[in-house]
Amino acid sequence: MWYLMDRHGQRQGPITTAEVAAAYRSGDLLREGLVWREGMPQWLPLAQLEGELGILPSDHAAAPLPLPATTPDKTAIPDPRNIDHSDIVYAGFMRRWAASFLDNFILLVPLLVIFFVLGMMLAVSGTDQPGQEPPFAVLFVYPLWFLVRMLYFALMESSAHQGTIGKRALGIKVTDANGQRLSFPHALGRWFAAALSYPLYIGFLMAGFTERKRALHDMVAGTLVVDRWAYTGFPERQQRSASGCVIAFLVVVIGIVPVIGILAAIAIPAYQDFVIRAQVSEGAVLTEGAQTAVADFYRKQGHYPTTNASAGLASASSIHGLYVSSVDVGPADGTITVTYSSARPQKANSAIHMKTLLLVPNASGERIDWRCTSPNLKQRWCPPSCQCSG
Repeated sequence: MWYLMDRHGQRQGPITTAEVAAAYRSGDLLREGLVWREGMPQWLPLAQLEGELGILPSDHAAAPLPLPATTPDKTAIPDPRNIDHSDIVYAGFMRRWAASFLDNFILLVPLLVIFFVLGMMLAVSGTDQPGQEPPFAVLFVYPLWFLVRMLYFALMESSAHQGTIGKRALGIKVTDANGQRLSFPHALGRWFAAALSYPLYIGFLMAGFTERKRALHDMVAGTLVVDRWAYTGFPERQQRSASGCVIAFLVVVIGIVPVIGILAAIAIPAYQDFVIRAQVSEGAVLTEGAQTAVADFYRKQGHYPTTNASAGLASASSIHGLYVSSVDVGPADGTITVTYSSARPQKANSAIHMKTLLLVPNASGERIDWRCTSPNLKQRWCPPSCQCSG
């Protein structure tokens, strides 16, 4: 919903986008007239929002009238055509770096959650390859990171706010060389141009010493990064020192970093345990055929087999998986021993290298129950039905 100041200096609203366009076509709203909607940092001339409102200058032919003397909050409004373009506070390197830090943090947290979930799914499926980038990273993670960053910066910097969340938090915005709002293609081009600033970050450092504090990609794209009140009717509101922003930023960082450290200290071991537990569970799956063979042998012979061959199974090393190197029957009581390995071609976690999971049969008539145990695997890595004492 929109609010506007009509040609008679009267406030109207809330009204819809279509009603704003109708007011313009009827001559009740001038191109120089001020409009505002929730989310905009200040009232802006209609001329700067024609694209968003879907109207053309040719839609209106009425003679321009003087602008109203005040905004709805009774603040004096200078004519946008007479704004002093000489009093501009450009955003320095520290404000821009702090804004970039916040933006990357905002983008990184949800993406890390996605990657964490995908990583757990990958660990369970066992589709990653040792020494290589996992296929999902190439086919999904990297393109997703690229697409999210591109749309985040281009959409935010071409919006009415003229800046990302980080820039808005630090009180700065992006404009073209004349102080006007960027179009989406212009903002998109600026994002791609930023690639020129990444080698050794020299392009970004240029914002610390160039005349208008422009980074290399600003020069290429023809853009400026300025205080949020620059190129408005209230240049006196510009923050001419970054100290307040930097202090606020440092407070946020000092508060965030310990939290991240604590969360990482909790999440990383939990994730490693999850991965190892998923790898150990492969052993239980690979023993299903061996359990059936041992049970059949016992029913026919009245005692347990002592080798894989006597149970009618392939050799121990022939029964293997991504993490299990062998499944061995015997040498006594029909016990099935699963051995894990981190040496190629297996790729188990090094914490369970050469560790074993034992399945011990217990006959009761023709029925055989299996007891799962391990002398060297930790309980938190074993299936819930197993008793492990490692």
